[in-house]
Amino acid sequence: MTMFDSRLFLVLLAVLVPSLGSVPGPNELPDKLQELLDLLVVAKADFQCIFDIIDEQCPCLTPGDPGCFETSVLDINSTLCDLISDLNDLIEDQPDDCPALEGCAALVAGCNSSDIAVVDPVGTILPSIVTNGNVSALTVTGADTSVYVILYTTNNPLILHRLRLPAGRQRDLVIPLDGEATGLGFCAPRVFIAMEDSEGNNVIYCFNRRHGEIIVNISCAGKVRVYNGRVYFSDCNEILCVNRRGGDLETKVKFPMNIKSFDIIDNDTIVFCDVAGGLWTYNLDTECFKLLDCNVDEPCCDVKINRCSWLIYVAYPDNPVLDIFNHTTCEEEGTLNYTTSTPKECPRLEFKPPCV
Repeated sequence: MTMFDSRLFLVLLAVLVPSLGSVPGPNELPDKLQELLDLLVVAKADFQCIFDIIDEQCPCLTPGDPGCFETSVLDINSTLCDLISDLNDLIEDQPDDCPALEGCAALVAGCNSSDIAVVDPVGTILPSIVTNGNVSALTVTGADTSVYVILYTTNNPLILHRLRLPAGRQRDLVIPLDGEATGLGFCAPRVFIAMEDSEGNNVIYCFNRRHGEIIVNISCAGKVRVYNGRVYFSDCNEILCVNRRGGDLETKVKFPMNIKSFDIIDNDTIVFCDVAGGLWTYNLDTECFKLLDCNVDEPCCDVKINRCSWLIYVAYPDNPVLDIFNHTTCEEEGTLNYTTSTPKECPRLEFKPPCV
């Protein structure tokens, strides 16, 4: 392949490959192919000025001489002609059922795995993110996919890790408590950890740079979410919230059974799954519960909102497939396979931040 061909290949990738987290329109593939064809046609036309200069200044003394500059330019022009012809054929043969990339890429960690699986919204499994130990909890911060941070914890001892992507730089902070983390949330500049300490006490621990303190004592350490400047956490059969300093405690949900995982959809609605396999939404205004799914054979391990598509994703233990639900219609939207090998024993869900 000539130097010209290599550069053209890079242009092709730049034009055709969308960023994860974007929400392309249904006509993106035809538009991108046509855009590339237009660029090649313009380039082909621009080559005429090069031939005019060559004819006046440096024509081949022997037509077709392989060592002559004019012959090299003619070869590139021929390559352009072939590419234009091939691209025309490709446009004619393009599929009309390519799915739109709707939603942010899913990140799936596991309590017995040091790899975070990555899969885009239409099922392409991407290279895993390698961490410094088995991930017990994680959360993502950042405004877009170009630069973002994964905060995650590992146990024994309890360490908070800060992984900056895509650079891959890590910084580790040993928490001055001995215990196991189950949930993690970030509300700048504070990190909130749901954990059970070595003496069996369950707490919400707040870490602010170099200072840490227990802000709430609870009965069951579960998940932590941050929404609109408030810190939400599960405690056995309840979901509660506090402000970022640990005050103004409110009970948002009370349920007959223990809650395994939850997320905040909006100011009015919370989604959660219980230990019996039920997937529910709860409306804070009407105080009404709505059952989305009942999976008694395989209760969920984690549930999260994909903030790009506003769909609910549900992860199950030892299952490589995420279920997807629409909280507006209460219907299942499909599934997403996140691994080609061993699924996570106790999966933890997150998403890359939206592309802005």
